Amino acid sequence: MLFRRLEYLVALSRERHFARAAQACYVSQPALSEAIRKFEEELDVPLVRRGRKYEGLTPEGERIVVWAQRILADRDALRSEAGALRTGLSGRLRIGSVPTSSGAVAQLTGPFCAAHPLVTVEVMADLRSEEILRQLQNFEIDAGVT
Repeated sequence: MLFRRLEYLVALSRERHFARAAQACYVSQPALSEAIRKFEEELDVPLVRRGRKYEGLTPEGERIVVWAQRILADRDALRSEAGALRTGLSGRLRIGSVPTSSGAVAQLTGPFCAAHPLVTVEVMADLRSEEILRQLQNFEIDAGVT
């Protein structure tokens, strides 16, 4: 199993369009389509409903894309961990918060940033609780404060 195929499936799920997913992955649309077709063969399960245009993921594809997101998130965490072993903690921490918790987020991130200057902290402070949950489930943010 190739990480690239996982990335393509996640991009297709996110973009909901073969050409846009290919563009997001910096490959041609035929290359993305072929990689996903090979992934379907490898797993022996259809992942994408195909017609004249993209019609969505199959129920199996919806379940597999969740696994793909987890695997890719774990891969990224492994890379970060390996980098931290070499140079100290580094990378990016993405936090979503509701507007009323901005003060608490600042109290948490201030000391963290001082202790780990190589880490970039991104705070999205204007999210609704439902959006924080969705982004956590899709591995778009690393933590949420509500």
